[in-house]
Order: sequence, then C-alpha cells, then structure tokens
Amino acid sequence: MGREGRGVELREKSIRVNFTLDGKWQRVRLPLPPTPANERYAEKLVDRVRKAVARGTFEWADYFPDSPQAKKTKPAHSFGEWCDLWLKTKGRLAKNTLAQYRNALEIWKELLGKDKPMEQLTHAVIAAAVGDHPWKSAKLLNNYLIPLRGVFALAGRELNLARDPMEGIENSKHQPPPPDPLSLTEMADILSYMRQNFDPRVHAYFAFAFATGLRPEEMIVLRWGDVDWNHQTIRVERARTKNEVKDLKTYNARDVDLVQLAREALLVMKPWTQLGGETKEDELMGRYVFQNPVTNRPWNDERSQRDHYWAPTLRRLGIRHRRAYQTRHTYAATALMAGANPAYIARQMGHKNAKMLFTVYAKWIDGADRGRERAKIEAALKKENPAQGRAISHKSPARS
Repeated sequence: MGREGRGVELREKSIRVNFTLDGKWQRVRLPLPPTPANERYAEKLVDRVRKAVARGTFEWADYFPDSPQAKKTKPAHSFGEWCDLWLKTKGRLAKNTLAQYRNALEIWKELLGKDKPMEQLTHAVIAAAVGDHPWKSAKLLNNYLIPLRGVFALAGRELNLARDPMEGIENSKHQPPPPDPLSLTEMADILSYMRQNFDPRVHAYFAFAFATGLRPEEMIVLRWGDVDWNHQTIRVERARTKNEVKDLKTYNARDVDLVQLAREALLVMKPWTQLGGETKEDELMGRYVFQNPVTNRPWNDERSQRDHYWAPTLRRLGIRHRRAYQTRHTYAATALMAGANPAYIARQMGHKNAKMLFTVYAKWIDGADRGRERAKIEAALKKENPAQGRAISHKSPARS
C-alpha cells in the first residue's frame, strides 16, 4: 500500500520515495527492505529532500548518489575549488597580497564549507556567516570580503547565477585613524636630537622623510639612480614590503621635488652609499641611498628605525608618541599650511588625485586660509547689503 502523502511507498522488497522537482513528479527506489527502521529513514530523507528543493539547493548526488540522475549530472565545482581557481587568476599580484588573500579564503572555507556546491551558498547563508563570526576588527572583515567577492564574481560568470549572493553584503563601517602630524617645532627638536645623539645616517633618513613625505617602504628602496640632481627631483617607482620589492600601489611612478632639507640629507649619505656596486643592477642604478648604521646594509624594513631611533627620541624629548609614518602626514600638513596647491601635494605624495587631500586633510586646508576666504564672503555680503556694514544696536526699542 502506498503512502504518497508522506512521500514513502513500501514495496515488497524495497522502498520508493516520491517528491516533486521542477514541477515534475519524481520516484526513486531505495534498495532497502521495508522494515520499520528503514521506513522512518525514508520519511526523514524525503523531508530533507523537500526542504532542499524549496531552498533551491537540491542536488541528486547529495541525496541519491546511485541514481541515474546523479550519474548524468555534471559534478559542480565546490566552493573550495572556486577559491583555488580564483587565486590562480591573481597570480600576477605581489606575493604579500596574494598571501593575504589566500589566508582570507582559508577562513571562508572553514566558515562556509570548502566542499559545499556554490549553488548552496545563498545570500542568507553568507550573511549569517559574516554576521556570526567574531571578527577582530571591521577593517579585517572588509579586507576578507575582497577575495570572497572575487570568488563569487568569477563563479557567477561560469554558472550563470541569476543573482550574486554577495549583493547586499556591505563593508562594515571603519573609521581610519586621522592624521596626527607633528608641529614644526617638534620636527625641529626631533631632528636636532638625532643629529646630536645618533649616527648621521639616522638623522639623514628622518630629515628626508619629513622633507619628501615618502612612505617608509618607498624610502628604503630609493636608489642613487633615482636622484636627478639637475632638476632636483627623485623618481619614486618601487616599494619593499615583507622582503619583496614591488610596484607602487597606484602602479604610477612619480617625481618628487627636493627641498633644501632633502638635498642636504642626500649629501650626507653620498660618502656612505653612492659609490660602488655589488651587482650589475647596482652598477647601473647605484646602491640604495639609505643605510642601517649598525649593519652598513640597506634598511630591510621600518622596524629598526622606529624601535631604535624614533621611539626613544620622542620619549627623551617628552613628545607624545606617534608612528614614524606620521612624518608623511607632517609633510602634507606643513605643505597645506604653507599654502601649497593641494593638487601639487597629491602628486608629490603619490595620490591619484587631490580628493584624498580634501577628505583627510581638510583641517589643515582650512588652517592655511588664515581667514582670507571668510573675509571674501563678508566683503561680498556687505556689498549686497550695505546696511550690514553699520553697527547694529541691541537695545530694546523705546516704549511710546
């Protein structure tokens, strides 16, 4: 006797389950004897199948791997396989960036299931995984979402997904720390202390940082071949991150003007590093400009400068601690306060345009005005309303 209502039919020597898929009635024979235990198993199986059909995640191979339909169905790539495939498409990225993406995707494989078919990773599933995981910071989550979006974009093109499940999963709000530049007095005190207490190469390094606004990873790979004494500029076209020399973030080299403080720093370094070369590239380009006075080798990163010279100097002078990276922000703030054109400053610092300058350094742009723009507005208002220029009495009108 059949039991179609529950989707289970007990046969003489087997059990048959029934369900509807894409509007068609499906019947599947289970090679199980019709015992009470097997009947209960079949009922639970039908229940899981119907729920999967309702969610749109049903796959024949998941529930009936020995069925003819499962054998005809082309096996879909799992989420983990799509992650690996996407990483291969990014093989030209810097090694450090590629490693960060790989680490992020390993986390997503754990959260979403590396063996899950892509079709089962719906928007709701991903949103739940994002919201439930205790991320260390909003910035970390935002960085991890970058490769995840890439994986689903790649898979979506091949699988013709009607909708990207990442749509609507937004970045978390993240407020980057604002610039915290040093004053000109603090800068002068720092450089004076370094000149008196450290090797000249240390003073030259930080003087050049203050005077050019270069990032630390750009400074440590600056070569003498990048210096143009005739035009008093340097060419900035590479950076070193985690022992890897790579192109700049914007992939655009830039020429930075050398003010007197920067030129003096280079003159200090000439006797130490300009002459000689150890490789063919050194012979053509010249050695790296800046050098660790302890090892007499180029700086490998920014940690030694920071730990051995920058931080102790600020402590000794009683200056509130800032990252050594604030030399870059000090350059930008000083240039803006001096009235330099923001577009020029943006080019010097390697920004694509002046938008970031107006967004990040608005406080110092306003400070550079020194009241001139307000005076213009006041003059215009007085011109339109001459009465505004006369003194206004705040006395109450006399009663009649």
